[in-house]
Amino acid sequence: MSHSSTPLTFPPSETTGVVPMPVVQPLYPGLPSGDEGIRMLPLPGVRCPTCAANGQEVWVIPGRACGNCGTPCC
Repeated sequence: MSHSSTPLTFPPSETTGVVPMPVVQPLYPGLPSGDEGIRMLPLPGVRCPTCAANGQEVWVIPGRACGNCGTPCC
């Protein structure tokens, strides 16, 4: 079976000849869209036990290694 593929064409704008970009909705409706600026979501952190034993306060994303001493933190 053979399918012929034709490229999508859009009529150009009357004044500039440029096709406007479509409005893109956010991928996740509960979160702001990309054009509203950068947003940060809070992630729970854990203290590195090795650094804490040495009197340092170092927070690590669970499942990652400590950036200070390399200890895996869960």
